[in-house]
Amino acid sequence: MKRKPIPILEPGEMISKPFRPRAGARLLSSIVLCCAVCSCANIKNDRTRTRTEGAAAGAAGGALLGAGLGWFVGQSRVGAMAGGAIGGALFGASAGAAYGDRVASRKEGYVRTEDALEARLRSTKQQIATRRSYNSRLRGSIARKEQQLATVLATDRSEGPTVGEFDLRTSVNTQLGEVDQRARSWQETIDAHKTALARVGADPRKVALKTDIDGLSTERQELERQRERLSSINSKLNR
Repeated sequence: MKRKPIPILEPGEMISKPFRPRAGARLLSSIVLCCAVCSCANIKNDRTRTRTEGAAAGAAGGALLGAGLGWFVGQSRVGAMAGGAIGGALFGASAGAAYGDRVASRKEGYVRTEDALEARLRSTKQQIATRRSYNSRLRGSIARKEQQLATVLATDRSEGPTVGEFDLRTSVNTQLGEVDQRARSWQETIDAHKTALARVGADPRKVALKTDIDGLSTERQELERQRERLSSINSKLNR
């Protein structure tokens, strides 16, 4: 069986299918991008993945641009295109990674803001429950002091304060100091939540936070009303 002779190109004879620089650059950038995307699939850290994706996109675009520039300005077009593609890929990867870092930082900022708001909402609900419980105990304590006041006022105090009156006055003054301290602390908490509310933006949970702040303000107003009851006990003792 005869073998077909291998055709030999004569000097100056052109290859039937000319090399296409743009197709080669696209192939190179596609290879860069595919390799990077495959590597991104196994990256669990969001910042690293975002940075890698940015570097991959930058490398692909840079390779394509560099190859095109190399083809037009180089004397040896194939070599210049390859060198331009490599240089463009390196530059594009660096720029893409930097952009990916900025995107990742914004994403992390959004996550931190959302986590902080969720934590604040849990905190406000717990604070409302705690303050409501304290006010309930305070009302019971003041009611008992008012009964003691009635007993003291019913006794003869012409010879000076009785032991019961002294104990009641001491107890009332101690509780007034505690209530004043809590009133200041509760107001500071409310002010801090209001400052955070102003920074929430358009988050739909803003309404829930405002409702909780109103609930905290209601409990503080109740605390002030109970303080007035305590003060009135001292006033009646002084008559």
